[in-house]
Amino acid sequence: MSAVLDIPIIARGRVIMPGDDAVTFKGRGGADFRQPDPHKHIHDLVLGNTAQLADLNAMKMADIIEFLAEAGKRLRLEDNALLQQSFTLALQAGGLAEPILRGVYDNLPRMFDGDGLRNQVEKTIGTAYLDGWVPGEGPYANVSVRAVGTRQLHITAGNVPVVAALTIVRGALTKSDILIKSPSNDPLTANAIARTLIEMDADHPVTKHIAVAYWKGGDEFMDSQIVRTSRIDKITAWGGMSSVRHIQKFLSPGIDLTALNPKYSMSMIGRETLESDAAMEEAAIGLATIAGFYNQTACANTRIIYVESDTDEDSIEKVVELGRKMLAAYPALPAVISTPAASANRELDAEMDAVALDDDFYHVEGDTVNGGFVVSKFSDRVDFFDKLNNRVVNFVPVPDLLDVVKWCDDTTQTVGIYPESVRDRLLDSFALAGVQRMVPLTGGDPMQVFEDMHHLPPGVPHDGIEPLRRNVRWVIDQRPGHQAVPMSIAAE
Repeated sequence: MSAVLDIPIIARGRVIMPGDDAVTFKGRGGADFRQPDPHKHIHDLVLGNTAQLADLNAMKMADIIEFLAEAGKRLRLEDNALLQQSFTLALQAGGLAEPILRGVYDNLPRMFDGDGLRNQVEKTIGTAYLDGWVPGEGPYANVSVRAVGTRQLHITAGNVPVVAALTIVRGALTKSDILIKSPSNDPLTANAIARTLIEMDADHPVTKHIAVAYWKGGDEFMDSQIVRTSRIDKITAWGGMSSVRHIQKFLSPGIDLTALNPKYSMSMIGRETLESDAAMEEAAIGLATIAGFYNQTACANTRIIYVESDTDEDSIEKVVELGRKMLAAYPALPAVISTPAASANRELDAEMDAVALDDDFYHVEGDTVNGGFVVSKFSDRVDFFDKLNNRVVNFVPVPDLLDVVKWCDDTTQTVGIYPESVRDRLLDSFALAGVQRMVPLTGGDPMQVFEDMHHLPPGVPHDGIEPLRRNVRWVIDQRPGHQAVPMSIAAE
């Protein structure tokens, strides 16, 4: 049995280590940890009085970004003992293999790049609006607008540790006070980053407006004490639907909830792909990459592949051939983005075994360790599509890719497209249906496909919204100066 790890509560520049009030929490994968009892530290976790945000509100964005950029230099895994401890725990508690998790941690400094942060602010809010009041033009010069920081609760997800870094960055760039509720499968990454900031400058306004703690999901006492208009303005919930529904019970007017609830992603393959071996090979590499990166733990991973195809025997055999080419591409994926699963998924194995017996309707190959696929021999998904993981996908033949719109809504996040010639006829229809991102699968090189999917300009929308703009409060200062319109003229 592994040793129980002591994890502190981070309270705005202070590190509160477990003491007589310590509570042991059951982490995932046997990664248990001790922390000060969060019930006894409510007042350490919440800000309360909004006047205490004045120090961060007064700080110039250039100085905030300079501080974050310096922090990024200290977030190299090989140099940061706190991150090394976090990495070890995340490896034990999370679902990512060592090479993949190492690649995720190696990317943390890039998230704090100064130029990227500046562009992110300018593309979303605008530095001028965060640093002061921006007057209107012409007859509206008497009306000024400013974006001010808020008190935020972030219920983060632990499937990929970048969420912790992203949350801290977004809090600082909105000049906000943030309380991060860490997840049980990654209870230490946000903690380690916050402690790194404390080591740099415990009194810096950014540092003094970060709190990090863990408490069990569904803890009604904690949530009822924290989710109050006197303590919180904005909530960002990354958790599953059950946690989102739970937190909704405590909402009241004045608290804005951004629910980054679980998303489902898919790919669409045009009919012409099946007419060429070269096209099938290229599409298979793209599909293996988008289904396999991070071992299918991310919302952006493809789980269903809609193929424009008839359902006669010869056509289905072509779809099966595409599936086999995808399985053959999995071993060629770099270990930094995908590996065989550490263990089989018994529940999914059972589902695959069950449909394999019904070979009039399904074709099944592979497994939940190395990857697999289920081909539906008719135009519908398997009943367990939402359980697909461990690099297992469902191929669904459809007569026209536009028919897939009926399965899309605002939970449909990323859609892989192959070939590019089908994109323009799909784009607007799927945008209206709720899809949030359409990405290419071309190129034939896994790292290029991965880069094309993930290399986005700073400040682009996230899950169909702009989180930075949403997490500030927009305030209007309207002064005398506009020429009044006489009532008699207005009536005319």
